[in-house]
Amino acid sequence: MKKSTYIFLFVLFTYLLVPNNVFAITLKEYEDKVTKYQNELTAAQNAIKKTENQITNTKNEIKNTQTQMQDLESEILKLREETENGKEEIKKKSLEVKALYEYLQLSEDENAYLEYAFGADSITDFIYRMSIVEQMTEYNNQIIEDLENMIDRNSKREEEIKKLEEKLTQKQKTLSEKVLSLGEEKQAYEEGGVDSAKQLKIYKDIVASYKKLGCKSNHVIGVDCAVAASAGKFRRPTTVGSITSEFGSRWGSFHRGIDITSPNKKKEKIYPVANGTVIAKYSDSYGALIVVLEHYDSSSKKWYSSLYAHMSSYASGLTVGKYVTSDQYIGYMGNTGYVLPKPTASNPTAGTHLHLEVAPCRMYKDNSCGTWSKYTSFVKSRASRGFKGPRSLINFPSGSTRWSSR
Repeated sequence: MKKSTYIFLFVLFTYLLVPNNVFAITLKEYEDKVTKYQNELTAAQNAIKKTENQITNTKNEIKNTQTQMQDLESEILKLREETENGKEEIKKKSLEVKALYEYLQLSEDENAYLEYAFGADSITDFIYRMSIVEQMTEYNNQIIEDLENMIDRNSKREEEIKKLEEKLTQKQKTLSEKVLSLGEEKQAYEEGGVDSAKQLKIYKDIVASYKKLGCKSNHVIGVDCAVAASAGKFRRPTTVGSITSEFGSRWGSFHRGIDITSPNKKKEKIYPVANGTVIAKYSDSYGALIVVLEHYDSSSKKWYSSLYAHMSSYASGLTVGKYVTSDQYIGYMGNTGYVLPKPTASNPTAGTHLHLEVAPCRMYKDNSCGTWSKYTSFVKSRASRGFKGPRSLINFPSGSTRWSSR
């Protein structure tokens, strides 16, 4: 038999032995990831700081735009008030001029005018009487002309303000979209709910857990050490519960899991959805207590990850690298982190629920889900191809029907 044939058979034999998604993954690769993330941490933190500054500056710009719009609104109100007063003044002056003409009958009968003019006691009084009517009418006519010009200017200014307001409204919309975009950019830098520092710690914990299991740098994980046990049957994570929010589109964004509530609130124990190993245990950017497990399904030869968020507390002795069965609880349902409605002093259990995610990959390990951003993109991509999140593997009742067994 040729040497190339031996090599092919060896590769094929090794591939068949190694579970899906772990082919030739050695402890050294995880150790290298720790070094990589340590080097990238400073750059990521600087990028986050830069993005936060951009968000702050953009929000300040939005605030300034809003102030400008308020000033313009005030100016419009002032212009309209001035215009209305001007119109009233025009009416008043027009009536005065009309009354003056009517009184003196300058337009139709010159007798009254002459009577008034020649009734002067002196030449000075005569000149005065001749000019007074002209001055009064000219004065009033000038005021009317000025007021009409002012009204015209105000009308044009109001049109200018309306156009400026349209521009400012569009600017505000653009700036708001920029803040949203920057927020998403910041989220990407922070690896979603896990910032660079926490992700670095997760990789360190993974390496430490494998070393505890006797893995060496050249060992292939799952073959030479840390051989995965079967996940067994996938089950519901609570004894009692109901689904309040489904996997998929929600509130204008993508919901990667399902939300489960229970009448037992914080007394409801959380169980793994299948037998598996704890690969991460941390609090996210909002303070939610989170556990991530991985499960090897021996029947399909596929790996799955499950994530449990908002827990009130962890089970005693729960550590990264620990193998747990689906009958061993990992913590209690809670409302840590960002939840709605918010807990208050009078209602401390408000928002209590479990956010559960299940995905067909290995978080922080394989190429599909090696980082948080890759993981979130992977889940969204699989959803577009029909993946239904936890419902794809676990038998949940339809809709919000409550269950009372696992």
